[in-house]
Order: sequence, then C-alpha cells, then structure tokens
Amino acid sequence: MNRRIALFSSLLLGGLVPARLLQAQDPVPRVRGDDRKRRDLPPPKLARREDEPRAEDTDRPLDDPPGDFPSQPGHQWRTYPIEKYTRMAQGQNTNPQDAIVDWVFRRTGSSVWHGERTAALSASRSRILAYHDARTLEQVEEVVDRFTNAVADLLSIRVQMVAAADPRWRYAVYQRMTFHEGGPAGQQIWTAKVEDAALVLTQMGTTQGFRLLADNEYKVINGQTLTIKATVAKDYTSHLQRAGAAGLGFQPGTRQLTEGITLRLSPLLNYEGDKIELALDFKAGTIKKFHATRVLAPREVGSNEMSIDVPEVSESRINQTIPDWDLDRTLIISAGILPGILLDKTNLLNRIPGWTPGATELLLFLNAKIASNTPKPQRTNDRPKGGAIDRERDRDRDDIRIEDLDEERLGDRGRGRPR
Repeated sequence: MNRRIALFSSLLLGGLVPARLLQAQDPVPRVRGDDRKRRDLPPPKLARREDEPRAEDTDRPLDDPPGDFPSQPGHQWRTYPIEKYTRMAQGQNTNPQDAIVDWVFRRTGSSVWHGERTAALSASRSRILAYHDARTLEQVEEVVDRFTNAVADLLSIRVQMVAAADPRWRYAVYQRMTFHEGGPAGQQIWTAKVEDAALVLTQMGTTQGFRLLADNEYKVINGQTLTIKATVAKDYTSHLQRAGAAGLGFQPGTRQLTEGITLRLSPLLNYEGDKIELALDFKAGTIKKFHATRVLAPREVGSNEMSIDVPEVSESRINQTIPDWDLDRTLIISAGILPGILLDKTNLLNRIPGWTPGATELLLFLNAKIASNTPKPQRTNDRPKGGAIDRERDRDRDDIRIEDLDEERLGDRGRGRPR
C-alpha cells in the first residue's frame, strides 16, 4: 500500500465512522480533569422518608423507651417481665401477651390510655412496657403479677348448656341459688353450691322438653381465652339477583344465617387461688322462622312474581366481667327466652303449633377448678415477686369449637335428659 492509498483510506473511514463509535472501542476510557473531581466526591445523601426508621431507633434496645418521647409531669416508665408466662402459654395462643393487655384494660379502663395526657402501653413476649402515673402503674403491676405469679397456671372448666322448657324450673330450687348480678338485657346470673346445681339439673331431667345441648370439660391457661361454639347454618332466600343466562331475568339469591351459641371465657385467678375473676362474652341467637313474602321482578321467562324470606330472629348478648367467682360454687347464667334454639325446625313435629316449647330458656352451668398436677405454694397478700418455678406446660388449644352441629342429631336428643 502506497502513501496515496493509505491517506485516502484514513480520510474515508474518518468521515464515515462516527467519532462516538471510535471512542467506544477505545480500551482505555478517557477521563477529563473535572470528571476526576466528581468521582472523588462522596455520594449525595438522600432525604429520609417519614416512615423510615432512624438509625438510633433501630439500635435502641426494645426494653428502653424512645428517646424523643414527650414527657408528662408525674408520669414514668415501667417495665414488667412476662417471659415465664408467655413461654408457658404460647401453646394456646400465638400471642399470649395480648391476654395481659386485655386484662389491664379491664382493670384500668381504656380511656386512661387515650386521654389528653400522653400515655403508652406495649407488649412483647418478654415484657410489658407502660408509661403512666403511679396509680395506674400500680394497677398494671397487680394484673401482671396475677399472670406471672399465680397459684396455678392451668384451669379446668366444665360447660353445660341446657335448653329449659320454660322458666318455671326456678320454683323449687330458687332458694338454693344466690343472685349475683344481671345482664344488659335482663339476663340473670346466680351462684350455687355444686351439689345444689346438680340437683337443679336432675330435676330438669325429670321434665319433658329439657334438652342438654352440650356437656364438655376444657383446660385453659390462667388468663387466656377459651372459645366455644355450638352453631348451625340456615339457608334462606335473602334477595333477587340477575341471572347470567340471557332472557331469564332475576333469580333467587341465597345467604346463610347462623343460629346457636358463641361463648368466650377468660378466667383469672386471684392471689389466694380460691376465686376467679371471669371475663364473659356470650352471644346466643335463634331463628324462630322465615316469613315468605311475594315480590314482583322483571323476567322474560316465567312468572314475574317471586318469593323472598324475612327472618324472625331473637338474640341475647352478655359481655361483662364477673368478679369473685368461688371455685367451690357453680355459676348459673340465664340468657333469657330463645324459643327453639338449636332445634331441628325441618322436623314436621316441630312445626306443629304447641309442640315446640314457646318459652325455651337457655341456661349455662359453669364449674371451674385448678387442673395443675403440682399446685404452687399458697399465695399471700404480700405478692412475692420473682423465683424460678417449674410449670406443667399443657399444649391444648383454647379455640375449642363445636361447630356445625348435625341438626338431626340435635333433634333426636332434643327430649333427652341432662346428665
């Protein structure tokens, strides 16, 4: 190649190939002086989002209060260790510390934690952290102490549900019961000696129309919640809905109502271990009948007249705390008149007027005792703190349900006698 051809090739390639392409194939990148200065600078600091935790907050131990927490005159922080209780109770609840918080609210009320003055209450598996005045903190300490230093950790509760034919069962046994208190809708609560309560059940068994709906014994960790359900589902035509097929117009739409009993019990032992403070949440409802009513609906095929159901429902609800329930006495609760509760209403005999008792009263008989094999030493009023105590760890679940009972089975034993 002579010089003339080489010069011509360089001019031709230099004009046709872009300069950026030539630079891209350069194995050594070219860095200007100002670029060197930019690379030596630290990366820019991004602004912290409002929801992003600060470094000092993530490094802070969980037991320590936040450093920038607004202080209140007369308020102070207090930490209560609860790990020995949560470690034992986690078999019945994934978050056993929630039960302690619930009982703190029952004792102090929730308004003191949501008022004008700043307050705080948080719970983890290892501790309760509270910020309040000295009086409220003393109440929190009393509740925590009844969990962590109880005389016994495991309780046994027997629950008997009875549908009484009518309220006249009180006639001969009323003097054997002690009235405790009443519910918000006129429900009645008594206590009686265990043998006297057994006599009441025996007398009910001699009368036709009394039905024993359930008789079971459960184990629950002190302070945790036991949930019991005895329910049946009823289908009914609640509304009309447009059908998917063209030309059919509206068709009946069905839904379900639940009839039965939902019972939640949270027992908490006192310091001496001879009485229970019971948080009771009880709901019972019965569907007396479905009233069919005719309505007009636009339809291209079939009659425009269709039928929907209007339920006739009765319900009773109690949500309150029962203090000082002696372990050697039976707690008797009347939920009021709930005709035909948990009765098979599809049975032809139950549809005959006068055959089904119209004044059916729902009753609960509750008995409680300490179920631990090795009870702890008797507590005294000084409420000793601390001490490693070996506990029996029962893993039974607290959410024990008797759901979707077979209606035919309930109807067959409807005229049975309580045990």
